[in-house]
Amino acid sequence: MRVACSFIIPALVLASPALAKAGPSLPDELVLSGDNIIDVTINGQPLRLEVRPEAAEAPTLNADVAAKLGLKPGMLAFRSMVGPEKINGNSSVHRVDYGAGEKKQRIFWTDRQSSTIADGTISPASLPYKKVTFRLGEAGPGASDISLPLDNFGFLGRLGVGTTLNLADEKVRFQFSLARDETLVSAPTGNWLAQYRGGKFTGQPRQTLIFYGIQRPTREMTLAQPIALGSRQLVTADVRYSDYGDASGIAAADQASADSDEIVVVGDKKRDVDLRIVAGRAFLKGCASLTYDMQKRTLGLRC
Repeated sequence: MRVACSFIIPALVLASPALAKAGPSLPDELVLSGDNIIDVTINGQPLRLEVRPEAAEAPTLNADVAAKLGLKPGMLAFRSMVGPEKINGNSSVHRVDYGAGEKKQRIFWTDRQSSTIADGTISPASLPYKKVTFRLGEAGPGASDISLPLDNFGFLGRLGVGTTLNLADEKVRFQFSLARDETLVSAPTGNWLAQYRGGKFTGQPRQTLIFYGIQRPTREMTLAQPIALGSRQLVTADVRYSDYGDASGIAAADQASADSDEIVVVGDKKRDVDLRIVAGRAFLKGCASLTYDMQKRTLGLRC
């Protein structure tokens, strides 16, 4: 997911040392499966959070949940963009308990729903575990491990965690989403893939759910030169062709069927662009697990 954020007031730290109240110790590793939901308490109120690899690091609550808890804005406010849609957000520090005693932690909330299956979302990097593993399926014959450097993206981790690929002298941020099958890229990333990976449109325009319940137009691209992550090959991606930049460099595989009106040019080509790929479940098909090791700072796949 490509989300543009602007912060209104400088922030303090996301979390603070533990309060006096202590609970049992947590295991080093959290293993998730199914909907990847955990139980927590915020200010003593039980809540359920959806752990999403591409989510902002701090817990981000649904609008109705924040209202129910009576959360008041603190020193940090922000605005995110999903295409032309504006999402207004606030934050403040509250007591959070993951099962080992309360700690003070910054909580985000917006005027939209960040999760449709829980009270909010959270990144694996925000959890108090050394390692977080998402179980995706059973390991098949010949499965091998892929280890990549783990990076935090954006101010205060607002753009989540992933790995950085060095491709054609450019740094491309690579993340995962378990909430959709498609792999999503913005228009500038799609244009870059067209130029350096021989990408061409091979699908028809359609509406795709991005985040916060917002759908945006996308179109499937196929790469002549796939991107490798170990043994995995990224061959296709859905381009958000009217979001965050210029997709005019992308040709259709069948040029006769291309419609130039589908390309929307936004912004200045000369400025640096954020090259980002958010790979979905289709890319992870056949993988047994996805692991975020916060201590070793590695992102691991078993496929």
